[in-house]
Amino acid sequence: MSTLQRRPAAAVRAGRSDGRKLQPTLLALGIAVMLAAPAYAQDAAPAQEAEKATELDAVVVTGIRGSVYRAQDIKRDADTFVDSVTALDIGALPDRSVTETLSRIPGVTIDRFLTVGDPEHFSAEGGGVQVRGLTQVRSELNGRDSFSASGGRALSFQDVPAELMAGVDVYKNQKADMIEGGLGGSVDLRTFMPLDIEGRRIGMSFSANRGDFAKQVKPAGSVLFSNRWDTDAGEFGVLVNVAHSELATRTDGMFVRPFFNTANSDLDNDGTNENLWLPRGADWRTLEYERERQGAYVALQWRPSDSLELSATAFQSRYDELWYEDAIFVSNDPLQVRVDASQPYEMNGNVFVSGRLRSNGDIPMGTDIRASHRKSDTTDYSFGLKWLFSDRTEFSTDLQYIKANTEALDSTVSLGLNVPYIDIDLGHGVPRIGVDNQFTANPANYYWGFTMDHQDDNTADEVAWRADLKHSFDSTFFDSFKVGVRVTDRDAHSIDTGYDWQPVFQTWMQGWALPGGDPPPPLPGLDLNGTVNSSLTNLITFNNFYRGGAATPGSFYSPVLATALGFPNSYLDIHGAAAPYYTCCYGQITPRNLADPQWGNVQNEKTYAAYAMVNFAMDDARIDGNFGVRVVRTENSASGYLVYPNNEFAPYLGNGQSEPVSAENSYTDVLPSANVKWEPAENWVVRFAASKAIARPAFSDMQAYQVLSVAVRDGVVTQPGDLLQPGDLELTGSSTDNPYLTPMKANQFDLSLEWYFAPDSGGMAWVNFFYKDIKDYFRQQTQLLTYPGIDGNDYDYRVSQLVNVGKAKIQGAEIGWNQFFDFLPAPFDGFGMSANYTYIDSTTKIPEASNAVPVDTDGSLFDDLPADGLSKNSYNVAAFYEKGPWQIRLAYNWRSEYLLSIGPNGYNGGDGGIPWKLPVYSDSFGQLDGSIFYKISDNVQFGLEMNNLNNAEQRTLMDQNGAGKRITSWYVNDRRYAATLRFTF
Repeated sequence: MSTLQRRPAAAVRAGRSDGRKLQPTLLALGIAVMLAAPAYAQDAAPAQEAEKATELDAVVVTGIRGSVYRAQDIKRDADTFVDSVTALDIGALPDRSVTETLSRIPGVTIDRFLTVGDPEHFSAEGGGVQVRGLTQVRSELNGRDSFSASGGRALSFQDVPAELMAGVDVYKNQKADMIEGGLGGSVDLRTFMPLDIEGRRIGMSFSANRGDFAKQVKPAGSVLFSNRWDTDAGEFGVLVNVAHSELATRTDGMFVRPFFNTANSDLDNDGTNENLWLPRGADWRTLEYERERQGAYVALQWRPSDSLELSATAFQSRYDELWYEDAIFVSNDPLQVRVDASQPYEMNGNVFVSGRLRSNGDIPMGTDIRASHRKSDTTDYSFGLKWLFSDRTEFSTDLQYIKANTEALDSTVSLGLNVPYIDIDLGHGVPRIGVDNQFTANPANYYWGFTMDHQDDNTADEVAWRADLKHSFDSTFFDSFKVGVRVTDRDAHSIDTGYDWQPVFQTWMQGWALPGGDPPPPLPGLDLNGTVNSSLTNLITFNNFYRGGAATPGSFYSPVLATALGFPNSYLDIHGAAAPYYTCCYGQITPRNLADPQWGNVQNEKTYAAYAMVNFAMDDARIDGNFGVRVVRTENSASGYLVYPNNEFAPYLGNGQSEPVSAENSYTDVLPSANVKWEPAENWVVRFAASKAIARPAFSDMQAYQVLSVAVRDGVVTQPGDLLQPGDLELTGSSTDNPYLTPMKANQFDLSLEWYFAPDSGGMAWVNFFYKDIKDYFRQQTQLLTYPGIDGNDYDYRVSQLVNVGKAKIQGAEIGWNQFFDFLPAPFDGFGMSANYTYIDSTTKIPEASNAVPVDTDGSLFDDLPADGLSKNSYNVAAFYEKGPWQIRLAYNWRSEYLLSIGPNGYNGGDGGIPWKLPVYSDSFGQLDGSIFYKISDNVQFGLEMNNLNNAEQRTLMDQNGAGKRITSWYVNDRRYAATLRFTF
């Protein structure tokens, strides 16, 4: 063992041998640049660490101070780049969700949206996790694989109960003995183990949560029992932990839709229309969110001797999420929009600022109820063995079985109404929107518009086995040698029906599928029969909309929630009631059935990995580290269906038939790595790491599945019974999946300088520089693929598929600092502060043929864009006070603007024959959270936990060349409070 191992932190703190204190001048130096909370560590060592950290047995330190101490220990003793967050006390992670906890770690950011890349649905607890701007993040549970059955490779971190966690580690570079796949980094969720806890412990936590916008109170609680026994057969330990948590929030949002260059308006009455950039319209919505999160964890340990230890764990998390929204949206032709010059208006050059928008005829709008209900669970059974053959040789092995399930229904039922105009004012921050309130409050002006469902039912399971052998040397250079193997076998069965949009009544049906005329008669009203009538709708008044900070029309009719959740029967009722009104072509629908094999996809992946790693140490030079190589073979197979079109204008292309398809793919990756740690002076550490990393594509991106679609080209006039030629049609494929994708790859480097200026009181500062050179990026690329028609001829379909194309470079720096101000006089010596700041710069090179290149609504292109999900700047700052019975903490998290997506829903289309798709960014966002706890006794603690104290407003931006970059959406959400009572015995 290297003599470079420093004294255990507990011993240093117990003896206070050097008595050094931080000079006040250092405080001013650190605060100027370093903003935010470095991660807190936990009371179990990282799963990948070969050496187990010494227990804090000399001085028992808990609470915030103990967490900061352990953060220092884990970071300093690690043999690669690691940052951590911890809960030394039961159920006491600094945040109420794992996702929010991760955001406190330098270099880690989270999305504030329910789905990554969806800018239209805000999430109170945050969603996607990025490490150094990359979403390709591995997730682990106690150093083993963990995932959700949502088509990806990682856990949905918001699904995991934070109350079950002992801590979270983020690994930012690789070692040869680490599981491959973390291109951005690896997140290890760590649970308590019974032999890590002294004696018997019982912990309980109970909370009442309330959001001040949703105005609902929801419960949360967790219970932990742990005990250990020393018997003639060795030491035994048992730990049981269960948790339940509920949450209810409300989000109000407003939207300005993309701008189009039109020449429909004559503002100066000179008989000539001006070219103006006008928005398609504006809309708004209220989203109610409810979730239940449950977890259970059991751990058994047996240590029959000092040389043998066996463990078994079972972990299960369950997540039940329901959100539903009442939305008002435009569904008009954006190229027909014009400014009503008879009303006041304002333009900025030729770009719209405010005024009344009209169209040729009325403006179609929709009012919908959309409900999304998702249930998921992940179950993990693991068995581990550690056997010390001799003083120098150690063998360990793990066997794991993990199973995950996710099922979801996304259901939308919409009414329609055709308003004569929309008033929009964009010159005063949040938009001001107006329509004829008497018109919208009259149910006679509404009709049934459309239904749309999307069903998922996914299962995945994996068996994983690994074995590791470590042999130590009595050498001046070679400290130890480690080899190992790992084998996995994962099966995934995904059922995805896609979004099945079915019209009921639409204005474009008039004159052929519905009676026409000049002018056409009104569309059928809400009262279609005794079942489908106005009783299925309600009047939405948007009470206290945007906390009173936005001007919108007062009342709209919308379908009730039960209509959306009543799929499929409610859909059958609506379309069946509409059937008598059609003159042709439409009628009762056949909802897509999950049992239909054409929606299913079966995948299998096997991996075979082996590694060799050398740990070395040069004591005289105060250098140690490791180098090694990992080789992994991946074999994928996928089987699914090719679904042909069924279109009355082109029956020769297909009749909706499907045929099975399959694909196989394999590849081998060689992943070298090296980590060096140098201590040039006492309490100074220099680190360097270099490695090659990969990130395999998500399972949902490798399905063997394609649905061929047919649409009539713009400008082609059709009549019932017409037979159109291929030149009159748009032939496309709806799936972007590609079973032949290979991993993204990166050469990555880290260099850091760490100063442990007050190791006996948690004082440290560091700067870390990183660089990633990425290739084989995943991007969509459009190509023509040939498929046969039922007439025996071949036809070309335009298909966008994910391919390995393009490169990216990501580089940046992380700066951090924390300390307790013990040098201050009492009672101020209880204050402490921690901060970190991350800077990231990126460049991407993607061929112009790639479908990822954004296009404006006028067909113009954009300059190079940053990598999606990457904020150039982010920081955390936390201030805390811990003295006597009080624990007080305030934490602020901020990230700068970043690219959300290119052409997401609402920001793509084919108007005017231009396949436009706009880049959409998340605007900068910062949120203030806090907690206050008072220790009533050694066993009882009461507190208040608070989120979003600053009532933060989330905004998104859309970029356009002619109309400029502008805010496109605004969101407000709850301030959340939780009154919490903790017991520890």
